[in-house]
Amino acid sequence: MRPEDIVDRYLQAVTERSSAAFRAAVHADYRFREWPNAINAAGSERDLAASLAGIEHSRTLLSGHAFEVHEHVVAGDPVASRMTWRGTLAAGGRELTAHISQHTTVKDGLVWRTESFDCYEPFV
Repeated sequence: MRPEDIVDRYLQAVTERSSAAFRAAVHADYRFREWPNAINAAGSERDLAASLAGIEHSRTLLSGHAFEVHEHVVAGDPVASRMTWRGTLAAGGRELTAHISQHTTVKDGLVWRTESFDCYEPFV
């Protein structure tokens, strides 16, 4: 599987909020780094267990969400992705939009490391 296909499979698992699909898409030593942004002012770094907990927690916060991938730039195992994320808050139905630059490293056919730079549109 091509690195960009591995990233797409990962994004689909995140969108579906499927713990089983997520586990199948990521390396056992997976790490996710979210740089500071309007929603997460301090940023965070999560391992596999914390990421799975985040997926579960997102079910209470969002009624739905999706990524629109604009492009992947592949340089061997690293993949830089430019995308737009839209999520609908479960309470009140407000839609959030973020423009994202995500840098993913693939290892052994799985997502190993991800760094996300999320730029949220102004909250109304």
